[in-house]
Amino acid sequence: MTTEIAKTEIVNDNNEVVTSYLTIEEKIQALQLLGEEWFSSIKTEKDIYLQRGRILREIINEELYKIKFNKETGIYEEIENREFEDFLKEDSKIFFKRHKSLSLESARNYQAFYLLCNRMLLHKNFCPPVIMHQITPMTHLILNDLDKAEEVWKGALACKGNKEHPSNDDVKNAFIVHGPKVQAKQRAYNAVKREYEQTVSKSLKEEPINTVEEPVINKPQISFNELEKYDGSIDYSMKCKSIASSYHQAKESLSSFKFTLYNFIQENGLEVLEELKNIDVGVYSINDLDIKVKGLEEELIKIKLMLDS
Repeated sequence: MTTEIAKTEIVNDNNEVVTSYLTIEEKIQALQLLGEEWFSSIKTEKDIYLQRGRILREIINEELYKIKFNKETGIYEEIENREFEDFLKEDSKIFFKRHKSLSLESARNYQAFYLLCNRMLLHKNFCPPVIMHQITPMTHLILNDLDKAEEVWKGALACKGNKEHPSNDDVKNAFIVHGPKVQAKQRAYNAVKREYEQTVSKSLKEEPINTVEEPVINKPQISFNELEKYDGSIDYSMKCKSIASSYHQAKESLSSFKFTLYNFIQENGLEVLEELKNIDVGVYSINDLDIKVKGLEEELIKIKLMLDS
């Protein structure tokens, strides 16, 4: 039975209450409770960011990442030289019930999202971020200077125009104006340089050469109007039209599916797409998206086999 020992609570630079656990038993219990909490109250995509960010902050602040379960002995151990990155590589997959380990970049983004949301909720007239993609231009700033990050976010809100929420570009522009001056100057220089290089590249760019040779398809030589008709003969025009129309519908649907996935990944990243697979929305759940894509691939193989037989 663990002896209760008073814990020391302090407020760090980001206005977070940091609890100092004095025994390894308390640290083990805290880590286990955080693991049980995870995913227990998630209802929206935003909840994933907030809850994961909060848990990661607690693991870092209280150095719970030093706790490691030893499979051979069946007990938890405290490893003094263990780093947060070790926890991510070795334990985050099981801890967060993910398909793969959490990357350091993603872990930093989750923490930054949580910190900025908490800060902005202190102000009635300023909305917090709603998706991860919004805050990624200033993740480093949020984690290192939350006061300055708050100024940048307020600047992004001011220049969002008629949009409901600031975009990633709005945050980038606000960072140039309101962010740390040295970094802001460098970002402004990089932006001008990038625009100049794109302009030069466009002016020098030659007409692209198509190195892929299109297959030569000979046009059919027989007109269906010349074919002799008889009772029970095939309506060639109708059958060809039916097959061609089905192909075009399939191609259009596949293009729409690809376009939807591409736009989502470009805007939010693969990380968020994987998180959506954990959310139950009934018949619209995408937890088996990989299986569905595999099914499309198998259907195409079946079509090819029919044509080759």
